[in-house]
Amino acid sequence: MYLVIGSTNILGAHTICTLLQKGLPVRAVKSDRSDMERFRKIMGYYFSDSDNLYDEIDWVDADPFDRESVAEILLDIDVVFNCSTPAFFGLKKDDNIINDIVSCTSILVDEARAAGVKYFCHISNLQALGDEPELKEITEKSPRDPKGHYTEYSKASFLSEMEVWRAFEEGLPGSILNAGFVIGPGDFAKDSSAIVARINRGLNFYAKGVTGFIGVNDLVRCMLSITKQNIVKERFIVVSQCMSFADLLFTIADTLGVKRPKFHVCKSMLFCLKLWYRIKYLFTHRNPRLNDDFISLITDFKLYSNEKSINTIVAGYEPIEQVVKDVCGVFSNAKM
Repeated sequence: MYLVIGSTNILGAHTICTLLQKGLPVRAVKSDRSDMERFRKIMGYYFSDSDNLYDEIDWVDADPFDRESVAEILLDIDVVFNCSTPAFFGLKKDDNIINDIVSCTSILVDEARAAGVKYFCHISNLQALGDEPELKEITEKSPRDPKGHYTEYSKASFLSEMEVWRAFEEGLPGSILNAGFVIGPGDFAKDSSAIVARINRGLNFYAKGVTGFIGVNDLVRCMLSITKQNIVKERFIVVSQCMSFADLLFTIADTLGVKRPKFHVCKSMLFCLKLWYRIKYLFTHRNPRLNDDFISLITDFKLYSNEKSINTIVAGYEPIEQVVKDVCGVFSNAKM
């Protein structure tokens, strides 16, 4: 049986739907905070009889801080897909948040090893990787400077990975996929796919940061491939291509047939806007997404190599332009 953690985020939901398409048994972890509405929407993109298939999923509740609770959901599990990556942090810096994320990962991998899980696939992100000089591609072996300046999101992702690597050395079979910015149809009002709806309504601003992007279906394909090949104690960068956020937004706008964003915003402008949000937070106590983590993502220039993954787990990736076209098609149909 396959266990999917982070089952209601965009990657987890697409993973579950793909497993169901293949007729494979699935157990999915949820909590009181899980967005079941988003999950059902994504399921509807795959199946006309999604209500019946929804009942075939073995839904379980778990407290990620409780070892007994985690051990229970791992009973009779062969493969774990850990799609529960850290979320972007808010304005407040709180080491307790990072400690909680790392603690949950530690408990999960320890109990997975104790339960005799046959394969543990950990989905991490590009921010957990090391660095290279600008214009040089970052690879799986790029060094991470212990004294370097990293965002809270990067720190949480990296430290979580360290717990996974520890478990691999202690006997848990599995590997890590460092995924690029995931593009796919989700809840167009909430998750990363909401950028399509925002462009459709009219977006005036864009940033020129460069990073790696990956279609959600390609990422799921990589997850299944690495599991089938039983590749252990390896890391793979999973990106289709590197491009600027400006090019992504322009591609979405062109596909939808709407106006492109026309005003470029630089990092210094975004930091000024962040200060405004910080003042606003004093009165509303609402943490906006515009924080150091998000600003870094959309303004930094970073290139990533996908050579290792293409040579080992997939023959190639779908171009992001085609991924955007497919997502925009789903969005247009959903509006009808």
